[in-house]
Amino acid sequence: MTARKIDLGETPRILVARTDRIGDVALSLPVFASLRKAFPKAKICALTRNYTREILEGRDDVDEIISFDSESSRIPLRSFPGLVSKIKEMKFDVGIALYLNFSVSLLLALSRVPRRLGPATKAAQIFLTDKVKQRRSKGKRHEADHNLDLLKPLSVAPVRRAVIDVAEPRLITFKKNEGRPLIGVHPGHGGSSRNWPENHYAELISRLSSSGCDVVVTGSTIERELVRRVIKRSGVKPQVYLGNGGLKELACALAGLDVFIGPSTGPLHIASAVGTPVVGLYCPIFVCLPARWSPIGPNDTALTPDVEPCDRCVNEKCAHYDCMETISVEKVKEAALAKVRALADA
Repeated sequence: MTARKIDLGETPRILVARTDRIGDVALSLPVFASLRKAFPKAKICALTRNYTREILEGRDDVDEIISFDSESSRIPLRSFPGLVSKIKEMKFDVGIALYLNFSVSLLLALSRVPRRLGPATKAAQIFLTDKVKQRRSKGKRHEADHNLDLLKPLSVAPVRRAVIDVAEPRLITFKKNEGRPLIGVHPGHGGSSRNWPENHYAELISRLSSSGCDVVVTGSTIERELVRRVIKRSGVKPQVYLGNGGLKELACALAGLDVFIGPSTGPLHIASAVGTPVVGLYCPIFVCLPARWSPIGPNDTALTPDVEPCDRCVNEKCAHYDCMETISVEKVKEAALAKVRALADA
């Protein structure tokens, strides 16, 4: 199903909704870039959670942000009155739901947005006026491309680029020793897929240090104990960054690294968007594959176990368990050092 063409004119008012997690919002940035290029005079607004708001602040392609407080991607009922009033007041011509759930779809309808565009893959599509058929759960097409596909009814050419400009590059600074590249290692994970083992992260830190690199172990404040365990196992004393100053501070911190290594998680996509080359560690579950969730920077690498993809992890019942251990420490180290060499040759 392909939605009918929507003619918005030269000065449309566009609302783009993305209400899930950090990485999801980062991979939605190409939509805003594409819309701005196609409609330079448009009013382009974002609907997102307070949790991810900072990713969209201060951008040339986002004129205003409408945000709400929620622990999940769903909009709480208590937020509906204020959001409906705000969206009605702004008189949008079209609302684009990049991530569709019942609450987002209902909000656009109650707010009387005349054209409501989104994926035709969930029951929530009942409130949409224009739908594009997608099969995101198959994991065969990248999330950024699924997002951009939703712009086809608007005849918008895709700009497949996720960029976050660091406004205050010196907000967070690390000690940098001459001749020693600075590599970030992020052992934490949001739980949406399988992670690399803790002992592998610890060994990686040790090997990178022995190879002439300085290491910064990154994490959130709730990952403090994980970071402590990994560092203790590594036997070295890396620098540590436990972010508690918001996403802008995190972006500044990650921009100060030469390479970033981590699992499929929000900070990986933030690092890529600020221009830091990344090495991502991905599990082979279909919905988690790098074919859909890899970072999209020009200098990024995604590594997965050399096994057939699976529908879900059954742990010890699987003949390949724990397949994540088969991504060797040496392979990850060499991938990172290759990026260091590429930077030196640039």
